[in-house]
Amino acid sequence: MDIVHHAFIGGVGFTALAAQGHDAAGLGFLAGSVFPDLDVAFMAFGKRGYLKTHQGPTHSLPLAPVYAAAMAALPALAVGFDWMLFLGALMGLIVHVTLDFANTFGIQLLWPVTRRRYCSDALFFIDTVAWLMTLGYYAAVFLLGAAAPGAALVYVLLFTGYALAKFAIHRRVLAFTGADLAIPSALNPLGFFLFTGHNGRLEVAYYNAATGRRSGERHYAVAPPDMAALAEMSEIFRDMRGIARAFHVTQVETGAAGTTLVAQDLGVRNFGGKFGKTVLRFDSERRLVHEMAHI
Repeated sequence: MDIVHHAFIGGVGFTALAAQGHDAAGLGFLAGSVFPDLDVAFMAFGKRGYLKTHQGPTHSLPLAPVYAAAMAALPALAVGFDWMLFLGALMGLIVHVTLDFANTFGIQLLWPVTRRRYCSDALFFIDTVAWLMTLGYYAAVFLLGAAAPGAALVYVLLFTGYALAKFAIHRRVLAFTGADLAIPSALNPLGFFLFTGHNGRLEVAYYNAATGRRSGERHYAVAPPDMAALAEMSEIFRDMRGIARAFHVTQVETGAAGTTLVAQDLGVRNFGGKFGKTVLRFDSERRLVHEMAHI
C-alpha cells in the first residue's frame, strides 16, 4: 500500500477504537500504521538510495515491538507508560507490514536476521477495489456515526476476504500460465501482468483470469553476454537490477558513434511500465557516457 492508503487504514483503527473509548490505542494504531513508511527520509540520499532502503528495516517484524515501545515511550515521559498505546502501535505496525507483504515490491520482513525481501504479489500497491472499500468505510462512518465499530468489523472482514481471494487467484494464475511472475493490475482485480523467462526468450503478456485470455504479448531476446557485461558497467543498472525482479536489457543499438542499451522491468507494467526504464549510452570505446533511469 502507498503511505496515503496506510494512513487511511490507520484512521479506520483510530475511529473504531476511539468510538469504544480507547483513544490511546487508536492513536497508537494510527501512528504504527504510518511509521514504517517514514523511511521516505532516505529520499535525502536520492531516489535510488531511497529505493534500495525502502521497505527495509522499518518493515521488520522482529523490530516491530521495539518501534512500538519507542512510540509509546515519548508520551510516557509526560504521562507515564500506556500499554494500550503500545499495543495499538504494535498492531498498526503489524497491519502495515502484512499489507506490504501482500504487495509486489518486497519487504525485509526478517531484518536484521536476513536482508532478503519477501512479498506475495497478491495486491499491487495501488489497488482500486481496496481503495473503494476503505473509502466506503469512511462513508459509512459519516452516515452512521455511532455505528462505526460495526462498520470497522465489516470493513476488516471484507478487506481480509478480498486479500485472501486475490492471493488464491494469483497462485492459480501462476500454476495455470506457468509464468515466473504474475503482477496484479491496479485497476482490474482479475487482471495480471505476466512475465516468463525461458529458453533464451523473455515474454510478457496481460492475462484476464475471468476469461482466461492473454493479450498484449511481446517477446524479447536475451541480450548477448557482451552487452549484458557492458550494462553491468553502469551503477544505475546494477541498482535497478537489485530492485526489480525482472529487469533485463530489452533493446541494443550499435553504430559508429557507440552503443545504446535500454533496460526495463518486465514484471511490473502498471501505468505503462515506465518505472525502471533505463537508458545507457557508451561511446565507440565502450566507455559509459550517459545513464538515466525512470524512478
